[in-house]
Amino acid sequence: MLIASLAVFAAGAVALPASPAAAAALQVIDLGTLGGACCSTATDVNDHGVVIGYSGAPSQTAPMRAFRWKNGTMTDIGSLGGTRTYPADINNNGWIVGHSTLADNVTMHGFLWRPGVGMTDLGALENNYSLATGVNDNGVVVGRAIADDTSTSFRWANGVMTELDHPGDLYGLEFDAEAINNGGVVTGHLGDVIARLVNGVATSVPSPPANGSFAAGINNGGDIAGQYYGGSDENFVWKADGTIVTLGLPSGADSAFVSAINDDGDTVGASSNAAGLYRAVYWSEAGVPHRLPSLVTGGGAKANGVNKFGVTVGTAQVSVGGDWHAVIWTS
Repeated sequence: MLIASLAVFAAGAVALPASPAAAAALQVIDLGTLGGACCSTATDVNDHGVVIGYSGAPSQTAPMRAFRWKNGTMTDIGSLGGTRTYPADINNNGWIVGHSTLADNVTMHGFLWRPGVGMTDLGALENNYSLATGVNDNGVVVGRAIADDTSTSFRWANGVMTELDHPGDLYGLEFDAEAINNGGVVTGHLGDVIARLVNGVATSVPSPPANGSFAAGINNGGDIAGQYYGGSDENFVWKADGTIVTLGLPSGADSAFVSAINDDGDTVGASSNAAGLYRAVYWSEAGVPHRLPSLVTGGGAKANGVNKFGVTVGTAQVSVGGDWHAVIWTS
């Protein structure tokens, strides 16, 4: 049964959870860990069912290894010489971006991993540190180069890293890039405000009264998923036509956060209740929440990525109050 489910998952033939009952009926599969580590988390999945994530102990200093999961096999994608590597995004060509420590285990650079090529150090402009946060199907990478308490967003293409200029900056703030779609539209932040960068011009995304907001992702239609916080505290999708869809709270939840959006406008994330228990959530395009099953009754789960077929990945506890493992949700 497990082998058959993995084969269906890899092919992308997964039914979208159109109702709470359908979402609850999805099978959640434990992907395991790398090298006997206690814990793992899946961060994203592409439309071919290739999953990325990281595995290691939940510590700021313990080794953290990045993995690629394909057709039931989890493999280590390596590092830039250090012991901590975090993969953030994967495109439909299998290109993976993220960041890794160098040999000194202090300096951190953005990386690009490609099938048959391996891991490439993207450098860091004039700064010591960089983070690659997104890659589109055209191979364009975006991220941030960091120095002291400031950061500058970059665009990397064909081996060249350049600063992302933004003459439309309305706030006199640096634009922090988070994600890029196949049309080259970048979403990120101007201070505490969600913004998008189109042809080098940054504009803010309208929001209700709040202390700030952050972007979780952008799809190829230009829709942006994110969250308002402070005075409003709600998740939303800003549609490319200017309308806003509010993502509802599941029954019994006190709060929630959205993590990713697919090309249908469906989103995933997690909710928590008064006891602090996290439950994975799949929101329909209309913003209706559906809970995804956990590995064990009473265990926590969080969804981090979703592809166009509705295939969802994230992390879940293997026992109540226990370790977290990378998971996929499939029919």
